[in-house]
Amino acid sequence: MKNSYIKTLKIFIGSLTFLFSIYLFFYLRYKDKIFILVYHRIDNYQGGLKSLYVKPKIFEKQMKFLFSRGYKTTTLSEFKNALQRNDKKFLKKRFCITFDDGYEDLLNAYPILKKYDYKATVYVHTKAIQDGFYTYPHMVSAKMISVDQLKSIMDVFEVGSHTTSHPDLSKCSDDEIVKELKESKDFLESNLKIEVKHFCYPFGKVFSNYEEILKKEGFETAVTLNNGLLDLNKNIDFYTLSRVEWKEFSSMSFKDFLKNSEFYLKIFFGI
Repeated sequence: MKNSYIKTLKIFIGSLTFLFSIYLFFYLRYKDKIFILVYHRIDNYQGGLKSLYVKPKIFEKQMKFLFSRGYKTTTLSEFKNALQRNDKKFLKKRFCITFDDGYEDLLNAYPILKKYDYKATVYVHTKAIQDGFYTYPHMVSAKMISVDQLKSIMDVFEVGSHTTSHPDLSKCSDDEIVKELKESKDFLESNLKIEVKHFCYPFGKVFSNYEEILKKEGFETAVTLNNGLLDLNKNIDFYTLSRVEWKEFSSMSFKDFLKNSEFYLKIFFGI
């Protein structure tokens, strides 16, 4: 009886040691990494690329899960400032949320983000919100958020530029790029009475001399569609920030799952 008890105890202690070792391995690997989430549509499927949609009820579950794991949001400005002063303590279990384009279904995300006291950035291409509708390649025409609607959600959302007309800037001249940046920034600043400091590359396509041009036009950060976590111990280029697209499971390929594996491990262990 005594030998059986000792054997059970050894198995229990061995199991705990094994599990702790696994956690410690992932903790050391991911404790100094941060992620920026990217979304496009927070709506039920309306047609086109299914992978760009996340249903409001799924988005709610994602935010609830992150909140339950102790994650808090940080704005892109706070993220950059904290890293510049080497304040990793502030960035512990922090992440950023971004939305591209500025669809009206941002209004579906707004109450969910507000519920969990989460902040986010929306990158707007200004011609689309002036036209009221936009058709992204391989998507159906969608209604865009209006200036007045943007004003009503700015307690949660900061607004960044996504150019005026959403061209592939890698194929544009410097003059065309500057025109897209200036017109978009001027429109947002004059209509929303804010300072626009953050930028998103249309289609994720980075252009030549990106840092020089963006700095000159007053932008502090720029995000791409490159996938991955950001390592706080390495030199981060704030003008080519990578992001993580947290797709619905039904829209996810095995390749998508592998691509996001580090993200899933980090949030699973709550690191």
